[in-house]
Amino acid sequence: MNLRSEIANLNTAFGSMAADLGNHQARLLALASRLESMMGKRADELADETSCCGSVGAARIAELGTANAALTRQVALLESSNRETTLMEKMNSFLQSCTTEAEAYSIVAETATQLFPDDSGAVFVLSASRNMLEAAAVWGALAPTRLIFPPADCWAQRRGQVHLATAHMQRCSHVSDPQHMCVCIPLLALGETLGILHLQDGTIRQDASAIKRMHDKTQLATRFSNNIGLGISSLKSRESMRNLSIRDPLTGLFNRRYMEEAMAQEQARAQRNHSQLAVIMIDIDHFKRFNDQYGHDGGDAVLRDLGGFLKEQVRGSDIACRYGGEEFILILSQASAAGARLRAETIRAGAAQLGVVHAHRPLEAISLSLGIAMFPDHGPDPAAVIKAADIALYQAKRSGRDRFVMAGDPLSQGDLATPLEPACLQG
Repeated sequence: MNLRSEIANLNTAFGSMAADLGNHQARLLALASRLESMMGKRADELADETSCCGSVGAARIAELGTANAALTRQVALLESSNRETTLMEKMNSFLQSCTTEAEAYSIVAETATQLFPDDSGAVFVLSASRNMLEAAAVWGALAPTRLIFPPADCWAQRRGQVHLATAHMQRCSHVSDPQHMCVCIPLLALGETLGILHLQDGTIRQDASAIKRMHDKTQLATRFSNNIGLGISSLKSRESMRNLSIRDPLTGLFNRRYMEEAMAQEQARAQRNHSQLAVIMIDIDHFKRFNDQYGHDGGDAVLRDLGGFLKEQVRGSDIACRYGGEEFILILSQASAAGARLRAETIRAGAAQLGVVHAHRPLEAISLSLGIAMFPDHGPDPAAVIKAADIALYQAKRSGRDRFVMAGDPLSQGDLATPLEPACLQG
């Protein structure tokens, strides 16, 4: 199933769930209105009976009082159910607007504290390798102490169904508190298991009434988990679709489209902070030779390994992009000229040690030419800075390759690398 079909299915599921919640809420409100009307009629009957009856009236009064109390309890239950439906509708609306999983799980935790105010719990999600369950959202005074554990430690995860532990029922290995009742519920979406919802009762009582209350709470928690599963799955699908639009599929780096957007944002940030911004343009020397000698698969192996290497060289605030062909760009936020030179030399030297292997045979070492430009020193806007970096890269090629050149300073690495061949050769 491709991403567009998956997102369409999720949207359909969300629409259906929203319609169900809306219909449920409308039915609850209508029923509450009818019950209130009935209570009014009963109150009138009670008043009439009081005025015209003696001993028989007293019995009738007692009956009406009992019925009135039952109706009051029913209204309270309906109001509670309506509140729960409203909370989940609100959570779904926010989940559809989230851009990160961290943001989504924060909303889940906030909703959980309102749905289960006296209880504690957590949402555990499967790691990328699917060999561990990790806490993504935690809440309550008795929140779980084990925040990561293997899937085999949870009966709900192993059996793929709700596991409720009351009294002497079998407990999951990840639950360290033996006194409180708890329940684990799989998080499912479109047939895929994402993790579990764990909920621990806030009281130690385990009598018949408490156990019934826990069963009722499990029904609500199951509805809650269904909403969470669909919301997180939808977010993952949207994120995957966005990654396809901004990532280069071969190297995993950001593509040129994203780079242009990021440059505009980083320029605005640098101007606000009165800081510098560095751009390093990178080109693989004689890349055509790899394609000619090893085929395009060999050239792809070089690009893929270099992309992975560049990912390791950037800080969290930096951006690594594939500009096109064998050219790459690094955007270094709040970087000085000296820092950019040091980073360029580190990358140049490190790339020479990559040791790319293709079809079980090592390829020859690669070398890089790099051009550096600074904002605002070498240009007033992103296009001008990138152009300055491109010119510096061309100068690095002309002066022998396997080196970096800072815009306006073509000799910045003259003593760091030996020219490989005549400057008139390109590539």
